Amino acid sequence: MFASGAWSRSCTPAAQEVHEAEGRHPEPTAGIIDAQSVKAAGSVPASSRNIDGGRKVNGRKRLIVVDCLGLLLAVMVTVVNVTDREAGGALLARLRKRYFRLMLVWADDGYTG
Repeated sequence: MFASGAWSRSCTPAAQEVHEAEGRHPEPTAGIIDAQSVKAAGSVPASSRNIDGGRKVNGRKRLIVVDCLGLLLAVMVTVVNVTDREAGGALLARLRKRYFRLMLVWADDGYTG
């Protein structure tokens, strides 16, 4: 369901309705990106997890982009040793293809460079 894009297609109309109810354009113009390292369960294959040296977490990293209302725009899950900058660049490129009006995305220092 996630890889096929069905989840995204089902959420988009609801998000557009929320934007319109708030008196906004249905498409977001700004967003916020952040990443979180999370411990992986023992059943998660070693090939899809790693150690985040800075946070001492053996698991995965999830990157999330929300709009200014806090509505989910995009999610990406990677191994934790992929930098925020690398994964964020890929996620933002994917996001740009979907949200043409998105002009500004706030991020912390993990995405600089």
